[in-house]
Amino acid sequence: MKSFWYNQDRKNVCGLRIRELRKEQRLSAKKLEIMATLAGYDHLTQNVITKIELGIRFVADYEVAIFAELLNTTPEYLLAFTHAEHGKPDQ
Repeated sequence: MKSFWYNQDRKNVCGLRIRELRKEQRLSAKKLEIMATLAGYDHLTQNVITKIELGIRFVADYEVAIFAELLNTTPEYLLAFTHAEHGKPDQ
């Protein structure tokens, strides 16, 4: 079975924005893992977060919603469906 790649280098579209927001909020991947665990999402380990950010792991739709919640943004922003700052609607 052929594996889907978003482009030649990445298996997801949201990893770069997850890393961008994580760094803007001065969070390490380990700190984001702790936040996820405290919120009840213990499958999002530091290793998983790193693989997502590097684009070598697929991201399920529910995981996009989890990252949006943890990083105080929207799934649309993480999926690059908006140009608004951090996915917040224009006012």
